[in-house]
Amino acid sequence: MSSKPLKVLGITGCRSDYDLLSGLYAKINQNSHMKLGLIVCGAHLTEYYGNTVKYIEQDELPILARIKSLQVTNSYTSRIESAATSLLSAAPVVEAFQPDVIIYPGDREEVIVGALLGAYLKIPTIHFFSGDHTTDGSVDHPVRHATSKLSSLHFVMHESHKARLMRIGEPEERIFVIGSPQLDKFITTPPMKKNHILEEMRCEYWGNYALMIQHSSHGMEERAARDFEECLQALRNEKIRTFVATPNSDPGSQEIISIMKKVKGDENFCFFNSLSREIFVNLMRHADFLIGNSSAGIYEAPMIPLAVLNVGIRQRNRLAAENVLFVDNGLENISKGIKTILGSDFQTRLKVVRSPYGDGNSIDKAFQLILNLNLSKFTYKPEDPLTF
Repeated sequence: MSSKPLKVLGITGCRSDYDLLSGLYAKINQNSHMKLGLIVCGAHLTEYYGNTVKYIEQDELPILARIKSLQVTNSYTSRIESAATSLLSAAPVVEAFQPDVIIYPGDREEVIVGALLGAYLKIPTIHFFSGDHTTDGSVDHPVRHATSKLSSLHFVMHESHKARLMRIGEPEERIFVIGSPQLDKFITTPPMKKNHILEEMRCEYWGNYALMIQHSSHGMEERAARDFEECLQALRNEKIRTFVATPNSDPGSQEIISIMKKVKGDENFCFFNSLSREIFVNLMRHADFLIGNSSAGIYEAPMIPLAVLNVGIRQRNRLAAENVLFVDNGLENISKGIKTILGSDFQTRLKVVRSPYGDGNSIDKAFQLILNLNLSKFTYKPEDPLTF
């Protein structure tokens, strides 16, 4: 191995994408043969979404640059403007750091920024969670696939994701099935007792509870508030106390947040912005079920396993385990769905649920590949899809 440390650059724009690779970042940072640097941008640096850069600081990871790129607005131009700001500001940082590889996870605008930086600056890149797909029409999915075409390597969660990448012309030798690194935290995070979690959340008088994470859906932003209110009303009708997370920064999020402010003080709900990894994992572990439309229900909940009621079109047709029940929007549909997932038949089904996204050992697989692959071999992409 070369005496020169392998420089790894990560790009993160929000708490959710940071948490996907935080374990890998930590492992890289602790290795004497590697040097980590992070570019932090987007929602991480806004008070509105909880200044979640604090979690990166608490993990004591090296931050190369803080790029204030997010515009807190419902404008459709905000995300493209955020991406443009990030790209413009990150280029000189990347050039100065001279990384051997750039890594990024998922489908938000930060991933295509990372892919463009690597492609134009001739730096190998690794796209985590590539090849995934839903049919909800969100712009995130063509962004994910466009990023894949720009990326050097793919670390994917499932064989079907590998197959999808190959269908869009990615050679098999560029694709590695490692499972989902975000699942590792359910193996490594120590358990906490429910009463301690409730004390931390300042709801120690609660007994059982649900967890709600709901975002706006692409093309349905104008009804984001109504859809959110319907979920709250269904939970209220069933007398289910619920911890409710702040949504992401997509258009429609401000309408959801306005509803949260409106009903703040309702004893049925406890609203939160962001939580430490330890608290969030254990909050999920002790919940009766998860409701909303978060990918956490698809990816992470099977590791517990936790029943999930996915409401609306978001996440539709994404590979899901038997712990997930999909229902349409509407108070009646949601109420019926809650009764179903709390019923004995569904609860019995949970006992045999297994995650299709790995066994919680993906971080080490990714780490070993980054450390041992000849990354420079994959920098250029001369392959013609018509020849394979």
